[in-house]
Amino acid sequence: MSATTPKTSTFSKLPGKIYLHPVTGEELLITTPSFRQGNASFLKSRGLQLLNAMAALKVQVLGSFWLPGMHVYSSSDIQNILAIDELASSSLFVGTTTEPVSQNNWYSFKGDPLMVIENRWESVEDYVASFKKKYRARYRKARELGATVEVFYVDEHNDFEACCEMFQSTLAPKVAALPEDLSLLLEGFGSWFGEDYKVLAAKQDGRIIGFIGYLKDGEVLRAMHYGAAEDAPNGLYSLLMFEVIHRGIEGGFKEINLGRTATEIKSTYGAVARDNYFSFYTTKPLLKLVLRIAKKKYQPKEYTLRSAFK
Repeated sequence: MSATTPKTSTFSKLPGKIYLHPVTGEELLITTPSFRQGNASFLKSRGLQLLNAMAALKVQVLGSFWLPGMHVYSSSDIQNILAIDELASSSLFVGTTTEPVSQNNWYSFKGDPLMVIENRWESVEDYVASFKKKYRARYRKARELGATVEVFYVDEHNDFEACCEMFQSTLAPKVAALPEDLSLLLEGFGSWFGEDYKVLAAKQDGRIIGFIGYLKDGEVLRAMHYGAAEDAPNGLYSLLMFEVIHRGIEGGFKEINLGRTATEIKSTYGAVARDNYFSFYTTKPLLKLVLRIAKKKYQPKEYTLRSAFK
């Protein structure tokens, strides 16, 4: 089934190729990821050794591993994508779905949930007032750190470099699907998304101790990359997350997507969990065997959700 590549695209600056969905007409970003050797013990504990093996394969990704949560499809939509004639052949096709894909040659693994705040407030004050007493106290404690920390938008080169170094040390050991030089990724976001991508940094005693990036994506505000110094004070993560949440509420965004990981603590901010699955398609007998074995060993991370609101 043919699907002509559009002349202009919202994804035109991103690495990868653009196609149109053969049924819905939606623009699709297809990328070929680069992999780094992630922390072996981390991958082993989650049954994800397969990720490191992918480096030697011809892999195509629907969306991008660099844009978590931005490209999530139903099981039927992702299956239709394989009917595009112009789509290059690959050993392995990967996408993120809202439910497992149950058809032949598909293998789905439940990922950490995407934690989303559904914005229903007119102001930050209304948001805080809607917390249960316990979580309102936690919010105020996190915000107290703001008295000793300066939060500002990064626009100086030296500050940006400091954030890149923290990003490298914070995230690099835990994730395989990232470029070797993570500064290229942060620079890329600024180039690809322009003013829609911002980096907030926290400075204490004249030194940057942490940062968080966020992206304006239509009606959704997405918290992106976080990094911190080893000696960053307790509560910095929450402080910076609340800074993003504040901007989402004040900006009138429909949703504030806090991404994966730190599931329990994000639920204390009022985020709800949205299930998603990493779904793999292959017709290669050896890869099918590997995926069947991986599916038996894979261990979704356990978490506890909190109910933060009254």
